[in-house]
Amino acid sequence: MYNRIFTVVKPSKVDAIVHKHSSLILPKVLAIVQTRTYKEFNIEWVPPPKVSCLDPSKSGDRGAMPKLDLSRPQFKFSRYKSEAQFTDREDISSDVKKVTSLEFAPLSKQVQVIKHDVLGNIQRHTFDCASLESAIACLTIKIRNQQRHTKTCKRDVMSRVICKENIDRRNSLLKHLRKIDYKRFEWLLEKLDLVYHPHPETIVPVTRKGSIMKLTTIYCERMRNERLEAYKEELEKEKIKFAKEKAELEKWIEDEEKQLGLRK
Repeated sequence: MYNRIFTVVKPSKVDAIVHKHSSLILPKVLAIVQTRTYKEFNIEWVPPPKVSCLDPSKSGDRGAMPKLDLSRPQFKFSRYKSEAQFTDREDISSDVKKVTSLEFAPLSKQVQVIKHDVLGNIQRHTFDCASLESAIACLTIKIRNQQRHTKTCKRDVMSRVICKENIDRRNSLLKHLRKIDYKRFEWLLEKLDLVYHPHPETIVPVTRKGSIMKLTTIYCERMRNERLEAYKEELEKEKIKFAKEKAELEKWIEDEEKQLGLRK
C-alpha cells in the first residue's frame, strides 16, 4: 500500500562553493518521501469539471430563446397597432413589408420582439413594466441572449461580466419574490422555464483528501454489503444440511428415550 520514492537532493550554492574550495568530499543527501497509493483498492479520484457560472445548468435557464417568424414586422411598426393591421394594408407594397420585417432587422430588434411577446404573457396589465415579474422576465431574455452570444464569442469578457451581473440580479429578485408571494414565484418559474438555485449558506471546498475519504467509505460499505450477502447465501445453502442433521439428531434422541423408558 505504501511506495517509497528516493530522490537525490542537490547541495545548495553555498555548499557547492565550500565543496569546491575544500578538500573534503561531501556526500549526496538522500531524502525518503513516503506516499500513499490506493491502487490495491481500485479507488481513483478525478477532479470534478469546472462549470461556468454562465452555463444554463448552473444559472437555471432550462429554456432557450424562442424562434421567431422572420416575416413579422419590426416592433416599431406594430407598437401601437396590431401586426395584422400593418401586414394587411394594401397601400404598402410587398417589398416595403419585406424590408421592414425582422428578416432584415438586426438582432437587437429581434430580441425586442421576443421581449415584448414574453412580457405579454406575464404582465399584470398592459402598462406593467416595473413589477418583479416583468423585471425578472426582461432579465431572463437578456441573460439567454448573452449566453447565446458568449458561446460564439468566447473572448468577449465584457459580455460575460454583464451576463454574470444580470444572473445575480435576477437571483436576488427571485429570492425577494419567493419571500413575498410563493405562488406567483412558482407560476413565474413555470412560465419562464426557470430553475431557482439559492445561494448555499456554507460553501464546502472540494479537496482530494476529503473526496478520497468519501470514496473509501463508499468502497468499504459496498465491500461489507457484498460480504454479508455472500455469507447469507452460504448460510442459505447450509440450511438444508443443518435441517437434515437436526432431524437425525432428534430421531436419535427419541430412540434413546424410548430405550430408556423415558418416552412411551
